Amino acid sequence: MAQRWIVTALGQDRPGIVAGVTKVLYGLGCNLEDSAMRRLEGEFTIMLIFSSPARVNEAALRTRFEPLARQFKLSIHLKRLSATESRAPRKQGRTYLISVYGADRPGIVFRVSDALARIGVNITDVHTHRSAGGGRAAPSLYLLLLEVEIPKRLAISSVEEQLKRIAKQLHVELSLRPSETDIL
Repeated sequence: MAQRWIVTALGQDRPGIVAGVTKVLYGLGCNLEDSAMRRLEGEFTIMLIFSSPARVNEAALRTRFEPLARQFKLSIHLKRLSATESRAPRKQGRTYLISVYGADRPGIVFRVSDALARIGVNITDVHTHRSAGGGRAAPSLYLLLLEVEIPKRLAISSVEEQLKRIAKQLHVELSLRPSETDIL
């Protein structure tokens, strides 16, 4: 019976990290199932879920990842997923995309995510980006993109109203629109 795992890797961005991590998994007969890999400034981060044949244990995985960690100076964390953690989450509502754009300031992610949490909206994906600013004349701009699941019990208009209040307080532009990811 296959086992499921999650591995995270973090290190200075350079060519070969993705190839190295996936080579280890391929060499052990593992199958990559779900992943997020991204450069954040000068760092590269990987989070991925994979399944392995029953013969592959934690010791074998750690042994195979050690040389890669040394070569790329990566911090690698490995966790076996339990049967309950292995189940794909059941979609809890309607999928929407939220974009927030405006002058950079502390608290944008907190204020938006806190407002969503208070009304029971689950955040399933987050991307942020801050542009380089040119001083007081041209401050940094901040972009926050969220994918969320809005419970069916919540009226979209009430979510929109809550978000508009936060946007006004933060002096940012905010949009909420249905996601078309269900097509995938």
